[in-house]
Amino acid sequence: MTVVSWVFATFVTLPLFAWYLTYITMVKTTKNKRKSVRVASDWSMIWFVLAVYYIGVELWSISFFWYILIILFVIAIIFTWLHWSIAQDIIISKLFKGIWRMNFLIFLLLYLILSGYGLISRIFFLN
Repeated sequence: MTVVSWVFATFVTLPLFAWYLTYITMVKTTKNKRKSVRVASDWSMIWFVLAVYYIGVELWSISFFWYILIILFVIAIIFTWLHWSIAQDIIISKLFKGIWRMNFLIFLLLYLILSGYGLISRIFFLN
């Protein structure tokens, strides 16, 4: 059980490591780098969401669970509306992939921003 806990904690703390590990595994098995980037992004999105949540809890000692849910739902609503307005039809598989990948990009950006902010704030504002 401790190995599972260690792996889970590592992936939540360092989701870029989870992304890279998935990417390397996929490149070795498929020999297709573009597909490997997409699969790694798809599989590691949840780790970035968890990392953003825990960084927020660590920095400000409050839960951002509802804010994260709101972000996820707003992205889903916007993507559904855009998909419908462009295609005049909703293809669930394409819609879900678009929502999932946009969430990956947003939470990757949030992770990088919050990690940078956390490092700078801990270096300069704590003794």
